[in-house]
Amino acid sequence: MPTLHIHLDESGDFNFSSSGSRFYTFAVAWTLEPAQLAQAVTRLRFSLTKAGHNIESFHAAEDRQHHRNLFVQTIIRFDDWRFAALVIEKAKVNPSIRAPERFYPQFLASMLRFVFRGSIGTRASSLIAFTDALPVKRNRESVVKAIKESCRNELGKIPFEIFHHRRESNAWIQVADYCTWAVFRKWEKGETRTYDQIVARLQAPELDCLRLGDIRYY
Repeated sequence: MPTLHIHLDESGDFNFSSSGSRFYTFAVAWTLEPAQLAQAVTRLRFSLTKAGHNIESFHAAEDRQHHRNLFVQTIIRFDDWRFAALVIEKAKVNPSIRAPERFYPQFLASMLRFVFRGSIGTRASSLIAFTDALPVKRNRESVVKAIKESCRNELGKIPFEIFHHRRESNAWIQVADYCTWAVFRKWEKGETRTYDQIVARLQAPELDCLRLGDIRYY
């Protein structure tokens, strides 16, 4: 059986006030065969570099729209990957779970359960989880805790590893970045151009996990 590769990213800020982002989003992109798409992303980057564009990596929030379109056109050609996303309306988050060490296990774990309990989770003999090289130690430790707890609770005896890579070194973290950003832009700004381009790879409609909450804290 193959190894499941999952790649996680997030968008939004931890400013729980009216001056912060309205939403926080998580996304995870997964595949059993990571090499071909990653090679295609590398070829695209080199072709743009040859044309005079100094691109170290693809980053949805910073890329030119033309480069975004090329990146999405490249990754959507491959059918052997999917992604899932979770959306959190921050004003509905209880103050008691806003700290990273409570926030990540509460919400990131929900999305991972969806992936692990789906058919993809039963087809793998091992798992590798990748995140960006998170700069804040407190957040990194909270993310690791959420991933480890989800893996232990859902995977049984299936072995797993967790790696933190710089976005520039891992094309799949760039894919996850695009997925997260596209969902975030849809909910935060009502802008769906990139979302509409990649929605074919969305495993299920993104989950608004606090949609039933009727208490707003600010």
